[in-house]
Amino acid sequence: MASAAIEQFIQAIVSDHGLATGIKPLGNHYDIVAYANIRGYAITLAEWGRFVAMDCLQASDEDLVLLYRADPSHWSWAFRQVSRWRTLLMDGAGAEGLLGPADFVAPSPSSSVVDEMSQPVAELTDAQKDAELSAFIQRVKSDPGLKEQIKLARNQDDVLAIAEANGAIIDSLALLRSWSQVTDFSKPTWFGWFDD
Repeated sequence: MASAAIEQFIQAIVSDHGLATGIKPLGNHYDIVAYANIRGYAITLAEWGRFVAMDCLQASDEDLVLLYRADPSHWSWAFRQVSRWRTLLMDGAGAEGLLGPADFVAPSPSSSVVDEMSQPVAELTDAQKDAELSAFIQRVKSDPGLKEQIKLARNQDDVLAIAEANGAIIDSLALLRSWSQVTDFSKPTWFGWFDD
């Protein structure tokens, strides 16, 4: 059940054109709550959130789609957030102020071109992963910025993430094989890749 202050605020927006005009520039719920409080309706953000959630539970699928596709930068956004306020929108505003439809269809695996070096890690042989790691290490040694990122890596997951972000397909076993080839572990450089 909504608090008396929320009910009064909702009705005031419906009844008072001046108050309704004041919500036109609002593009988030925090601002709606702030506006209500400025206008003398003591509402908390938690109360408002519960009210909006309960209102959404009673909305039709069509209304929910319009609500969630509402563009926060459009003047109609705030009006779409509450069922009683949606009645204030003119008939023509139904399709106006909406974000484009989302494409929820996942791409087909057969639609992407996969060459030998872009195969998932599981499909590469150990020799291919070792070669990929060796090439990545050489690239790191020649790129000061990348070298600094690797030196600051806290663990192998950080190194793997940096490698993946730079197009290298390696895994923790490739790192372990590389590490086991290093004999001097006294240097504070990652996996003994660097002399400095």
